[in-house]
Amino acid sequence: MKQAACFVILLLLSTTISRAQEPQVARSTCSECHATQKAQLLSPNLRAPTFVEIANTPGVTSAALFLMLTTPHAGMPMFMLSPEQRQEIIAYILGLKAGN
Repeated sequence: MKQAACFVILLLLSTTISRAQEPQVARSTCSECHATQKAQLLSPNLRAPTFVEIANTPGVTSAALFLMLTTPHAGMPMFMLSPEQRQEIIAYILGLKAGN
């Protein structure tokens, strides 16, 4: 019983920690379609890749993410993000790369 309780506490704590690192703009703007947290395996919109999948796609750099966030493309609505918001999202996604 104690092991189960410890597991639940660790799970809740890890979710809290990942939420704390996730930019608010990602939570409010992106999470409607994308799984924005590392522990999320599927996006709410199954056609939208998770942020972890995006981060681990070969060739994804800050420049590539900047283009993704500023260029209209199929299925992605254009959001009016400030430069700071874009940079927060880019840094957060790059921080989700395997090995980070």
